[in-house]
Amino acid sequence: MPEPTTVDIRQLPQHVDISCVQAFHTRADLAALAEVATERGFVSAHVLPHWVPVMRELLAGSTTLVGAPVGFPAGGNATATKVFEARSLLDAGVQELDVVVNVGRLRSGEVDFVRDELAQIVALVAGRLPLRAILEVGHLDDDQIRLGCRAAVEAGVPWVKSGTGWSGVPTSVHHVEVMAQAVAGAAELKAAGGVRDLATVRAMVALGVTRFGMNAAVAAELAAEAAQDPSVAGEASRA
Repeated sequence: MPEPTTVDIRQLPQHVDISCVQAFHTRADLAALAEVATERGFVSAHVLPHWVPVMRELLAGSTTLVGAPVGFPAGGNATATKVFEARSLLDAGVQELDVVVNVGRLRSGEVDFVRDELAQIVALVAGRLPLRAILEVGHLDDDQIRLGCRAAVEAGVPWVKSGTGWSGVPTSVHHVEVMAQAVAGAAELKAAGGVRDLATVRAMVALGVTRFGMNAAVAAELAAEAAQDPSVAGEASRA
C-alpha cells in the first residue's frame, strides 16, 4: 500500500475534480471548465464520454487530468454496455473513471451482481488509472451503503464514491462515516453531490476523504476560502 498522505485544506484544489456532465453542456462550457481547472489547479475535470478527446486537447500541457463516467447517471446499463463504454473511454485517452453501480440490484440485495460487474471493469482497467465505484448514497439506506462498499472492495475497486449529484439528496457527513467504517481502509473515499461548505469538507477529510467532486463555481469559492484558512486538516488517509 502507498504511504499515508495528509490532506491540507489550504491546498484543496489538489483534492477536487470539477465537471461538465449535463447533456446540454457545449464545447464553450468545456473550454470554460478547462480554463478554471488550469488556473485554479484542480486535479481533474470530468466530462461526458463523447467529450473526452476534446477535453484532452483543451487540457494539453496542463497537470489536470481528464475524467469521465461509466453508466452515468443511473447505473442501470447492461454489464456488457458498461464494459464496452469503459474500453472506449480508455481508447479515447481518459485518465480517470467513475463507474455508477447498478443501484437497483444493490437495493435488491444482489451484492454478487454488483461485485461481479465491477470486477469486470477492474480487470479491464488493470490498475492503469484511478477507478471509482459510485454508490449513489441518496438512494440507499445505511445497510445498503455497507453492501455497496463491500461489493466494491471485493471487486478490487480502489476508490468508492458517494454519488453522482443527481439523486437530489446531498452526500452528508453521516453517509461518509458509514462508507469509511465499511471500507475500513481497504478503499479510498470520494465525496460528491451537495458538498457546499468548508465545514463539511473538513469533517469529511477527518473521516478519510481524499477526493471531492464539485461543480466549478462551488469548487472555486471553497478553494479561495480554504487558501486563507490558517488551520491544516491533518487527518492522514491512504493516497
